Amino acid sequence: MAEVTSVTPQLLRDLTSKLQELPDNRLREVLDFVDFLRKRQLQQPKSGSPEALLKHVATWTFSPGELDRVLADIQEMREMELDR
Repeated sequence: MAEVTSVTPQLLRDLTSKLQELPDNRLREVLDFVDFLRKRQLQQPKSGSPEALLKHVATWTFSPGELDRVLADIQEMREMELDR
């Protein structure tokens, strides 16, 4: 299960309050939607990961040397982030 990083108590109270106003059939729809969101989140690879990039391998076209420059730029940005 994906970890929730920051849920404020106020957000949970607001959500609970609004959910309590819904009829049962709408609550089932909300539950289905939450399940959908959780499943989608678990299936998506981390942005920038090799798995995320591989999804697009067959769809991208680059001029000669362009991919190497893009990957070098990405690596440089990652190193800059680590230096912060």
